Amino acid sequence: MLAKLKLVKTPKGIDSVLMLSAMLILWIGNYSNLDLLIADGMFDGARGQFSRTGSAWAGNFQLGMILLGSALIGLAIWDTLHPLAWLASRRSALRVVALSAVLVPPSIYLLSSFSDVPCPADLLRYGGLEPYARLLETLPGSASALACLPASQANVAWWLLALPLFCVPGRLRMALLLAVLLCGLAAGWQQQLQGAQFFTHTLWSAWIASFLIYLLHNLLRPEDALA
Repeated sequence: MLAKLKLVKTPKGIDSVLMLSAMLILWIGNYSNLDLLIADGMFDGARGQFSRTGSAWAGNFQLGMILLGSALIGLAIWDTLHPLAWLASRRSALRVVALSAVLVPPSIYLLSSFSDVPCPADLLRYGGLEPYARLLETLPGSASALACLPASQANVAWWLLALPLFCVPGRLRMALLLAVLLCGLAAGWQQQLQGAQFFTHTLWSAWIASFLIYLLHNLLRPEDALA
């Protein structure tokens, strides 16, 4: 595995996109008020709560993602035991998708467990007890230990970013990627309506998932792709 990793030629375009997008998300979270503007628009001051305190759609969506991921994991295991009559690139994509379904949600959850960033509903601004602090700012020592960054509530959707690897035509791949992004953002939007996360928390979850999928793709693509 280490020998293969040394041979990996990483596309500089994707490297640049990941780096620049991380810088952009960092700038939005630390130097702009976009998070607060969106949260303010979702908060109902008259009732003292966010627009939607519960959502059956969100629960059904998460269940659907779990079932879809389980099906693809099962198919990847079957392909390992009984190789499918697919191209090597397609079988490699299946492994990346299956591993993404396994690794992306717990990775995001694990990172959020080390976070002390409060959720919007926990802030004094929205009736909670915690002060607001930007990403690079330090919370007071009296603040409670919280975990809201990256957004772990809707993380079951972001492994879907690996699905476009199945598509060979560039236009179809971009169309599927756009659809997956919209799906993930919609899941994050539902959590924002409940005051469970800020907009940039959703963006960080998407970035982490993209980075993990990128690494898996480089490690698991066919040997002839390394030449």
